Amino acid sequence: MLRQIDLDGKTIEYELSRKRVKNINLRINPDGSVKVSCPYYTTIKEVESFLVRESRFIFKSLDKVNSRIDNAARPEEYIDGEKINVFGERCTLHVDPNYLFKGVLFEYPDVYVRADSPTTACRVYEKWRRERLRSKIGEMLDYYYPMFEVKGVKPPTAVTFRTMSSRWGVCTPSTGKLTFNYNLFEVPEESIAYVVVHELAHFLEANHSQRFWAHVEAVMPDYKARRKLLKEY
Repeated sequence: MLRQIDLDGKTIEYELSRKRVKNINLRINPDGSVKVSCPYYTTIKEVESFLVRESRFIFKSLDKVNSRIDNAARPEEYIDGEKINVFGERCTLHVDPNYLFKGVLFEYPDVYVRADSPTTACRVYEKWRRERLRSKIGEMLDYYYPMFEVKGVKPPTAVTFRTMSSRWGVCTPSTGKLTFNYNLFEVPEESIAYVVVHELAHFLEANHSQRFWAHVEAVMPDYKARRKLLKEY
């Protein structure tokens, strides 16, 4: 159930779910949506009192979400003049049906898309965006995999891509499969490389133990700085 509450003069929309839980729980999703779960018998007044008490946390979390969205600068309308990111670099999207080339032309800091509508521009741009990321990840895997091969890691059986809301990459050691988030396209290359190394290291350690981080650091001594930068997106 979607509800609204006024917090410090700002209207906040939240989704309320009644469940078999003991306490009122609050979650801010990566897309900025606010989720609240509560016991079946909890009144709306009790829920809203809880949200008032947690208002500082809510606004702080939403500020972080909005900052990440601004940093990522992903297309929203696919119209001429829109600001976008290409591997961490702020660029401008140009859309026109009269360009002489087909598809997309990238000349930093401009991305030109031949399209006669936002719908077409979305389709053409996203195809180009995904192809560029797959190519970039492929290059990085070619570079970093030999550093893990010498430790006995077998080549990935599959490298797949999909859009994920909360993870940049997934390693499945039992199947040898790696999956990367298409949203890495907007992230600086040094942080993309960190994600690649991070997932390859999971073939050696499936958890985040000290041994795991030691494997990451052996390949990428500055991984902490790269990981910190990634958190801004």
